[in-house]
Amino acid sequence: MDVVRLTASDTHPLRRSVLRDGTPSDQVVFDGDDEPTTFHLGVRADDEIVAISTWMARRYPDLPALAGYQLRGMAIDRSMQGAGVGGRLLVAGVERCIELGAVVVWARARVTALAFYERHGFTTHGPEYTDLTTGLQHIDIVRTL
Repeated sequence: MDVVRLTASDTHPLRRSVLRDGTPSDQVVFDGDDEPTTFHLGVRADDEIVAISTWMARRYPDLPALAGYQLRGMAIDRSMQGAGVGGRLLVAGVERCIELGAVVVWARARVTALAFYERHGFTTHGPEYTDLTTGLQHIDIVRTL
């Protein structure tokens, strides 16, 4: 399995099947997907993309003085969840953010994924809230690099 660069459109199938399954939304295009400072990473196994992530140059609103990247659309194919694929992808993304000068990485994480992010050095910031797109409980997470 290799971590590879992707295009925004490469992320759409997993965004739809994993992130939008069971939600009222089928929206898979994110504002900022095609910005020159945005990058998309994935894990390829046997010529199939089994994990995706999108990284956008955005400062965390509560830490505006710090250069940051927002992680969006992290999704792992259900058949690969729990196999370490997400961790590999997250490490690769954070390493790239450091190369680009970020000192903070942040995300609006599903509460159901919080333990995964905490294992990778993220801490919660603020209260839980209902995401308006998915209707699912989310919480902001932050990692200082």
